[in-house]
Order: sequence, then structure tokens, then C-alpha cells
Amino acid sequence: MYEVGRAGGFVSQQMWRRRGESALYGAAAVVLALVAIGALVGVAYTGVAPLRALAAVVAAAAAGGCWYTWTRSRRVLRQAGKAAIGARSERDVRAVIRRTGSIAAAYGIMLGDRGGDCDAVVFTAGCGAAAVEVKTGHGEVAVDGDTMRVGRRVLPKNPTGQAAYQARRLSHALGRKPVLAVVCVPGMTNRPFATAKGIWVCSADDLKTVLDRAPRIFDSPGEAQETMKRLWHKNNT
Repeated sequence: MYEVGRAGGFVSQQMWRRRGESALYGAAAVVLALVAIGALVGVAYTGVAPLRALAAVVAAAAAGGCWYTWTRSRRVLRQAGKAAIGARSERDVRAVIRRTGSIAAAYGIMLGDRGGDCDAVVFTAGCGAAAVEVKTGHGEVAVDGDTMRVGRRVLPKNPTGQAAYQARRLSHALGRKPVLAVVCVPGMTNRPFATAKGIWVCSADDLKTVLDRAPRIFDSPGEAQETMKRLWHKNNT
């Protein structure tokens, strides 16, 4: 199978960026804590009233800054953890795609100059095309309008809308040919299903079955591979 891109690349970048940001906030919190302690020492040992008042103000401001930066550091670190989980889900889906017998796949591919990347574009064994959005969660998946729920958790944004949008962009890039829109939740426990708008939702285990539904749009595997090379080099190099 011809492959380009790196599964989970975008969210991995988010993870490392947020870990770095968390470390900076943590370091700032430590510095501000030391400033607050030093200012409190000044309050206790300075006999000059104006200096004591100034030290008290500095201590209060530093303590407030310490609390803010420490809270921010913890919040960003949690976001980094979520990004790490998302990257792992995308890598899990890549492993499944490699076992489907597909002709070509691109991971983290930009299908234009706006709108973010598509987690995976797959040209299937049957010479069809699919745009796959990967979401993280474990349990039964249900879709109600623009809302997707995995177990008791509501996923942010609109996962089926994202998949439909990327499928439209891919269809446009392929000359308006039909493209299957898929949301893959690796930990989904119920059977795959199609929403009222025709977007398929499945687990990683059922991804091959869903991809096989993509209508044939290429005359040969060679044509599919050359098309994938063109798509990748157009917006991703």
C-alpha cells in the first residue's frame, strides 16, 4: 500500500507544544512563589511602614500570579494528555487501514489551504475513496443531529460534520466524484451505522467493512496511487 503523511502528526505537535507551555507556566509559578515568600519575609522583618506596605502588595500580587500560572500549567498539561490519547487513536486506525488491503492512504492530509487536515484519506481495495475522521472514546456511540456521544461523554464540536466537510473537499479535489465520509471511534462497542446524512460511524474493528462500501471511482490501483501522490504534493509539501 502506498502511504504518505504521519498518523497523529498534528495532535502530536499539539501535545509537545502544550507540554512545553505547561512547563513554562510551572516555572513561572515557582518564580512567583519565591517572590511571594521573599516579600512576606520583608513584611515580617522590615520596620519601615511604607516598605512593609509595599512588600505586602508585592506578596499579594505574586501569590495571585502564582495561583494563576500554576492553575494554567495544570490545565494545559491535561490538554496535552488528551492530545496524546488522540494521537494514539490515529495510530491505531492507521494500523487497521494497513490491514484492509487498501491501495493508498494519506494521514493528516490538507485538502486545501483552509479548514484543517483530514485524519486519513483512504483509496480502498475496491478503488473507492473515503475521508476518515478519528475520534477518541470507548463505549456505545450515538449521534443526535450534530451531537455525538460516546458512552456518557459528548464529543466536542461536530464529528460527523467534520467528516462530511472533509469528504466534500476530497470530492472536489477528485473532480466531484463520490467520497465516503467516515467517523472512526476505535473504542466504539456497537455495530457500525450511517447517520441520516449518510456519514458512517464505526469502530476500528469494523473499519474495513465500512470502507468496502465506498463506490468505485478509479479504473485501476495505479490510477489511485498516482492520484494520491498528486493530492499530497499539491497541499502538503
